[in-house]
Amino acid sequence: MKESEALAALAGMGIMVLVVVGALMLAVSIFYFITLHQTMNAIGETRRPFAGGLIWLALIPGLGLFWYMAYILLLSSALKKELAERRLTGDGAFGISLALVILQALCLIPYVNLLAAIPALILWIVHWVKMAGYRRLLQPSQAALAA
Repeated sequence: MKESEALAALAGMGIMVLVVVGALMLAVSIFYFITLHQTMNAIGETRRPFAGGLIWLALIPGLGLFWYMAYILLLSSALKKELAERRLTGDGAFGISLALVILQALCLIPYVNLLAAIPALILWIVHWVKMAGYRRLLQPSQAALAA
């Protein structure tokens, strides 16, 4: 095998790895956005800043990241109001959401992103778990109120 053929094969494998990793990241993001969508919809309509389906605007390249950051902060604020209204404990994970937004903003800065990426990933997982927990907490109450 010639050197140019070896480089072409290596480049092809690199592209395949990027495509697979990108597809996996998109799939995980879709499941995360479904959780956020359902959590926003579990909040009462009077305390909900907007429809849960607007999270899907976060899939727009570039602008979507900033929309996502605003969305999770507004979701946490709405959750805090909803929990207070229903007399349930919790702060809506506002502190976690704010820290996540700050870390993700730091990930946009060269060299700083090397330090912020791992904590951002860990906090993102914690945020996902918290939002799923709040969704489970609110949905049964919502179903009981409708009956």
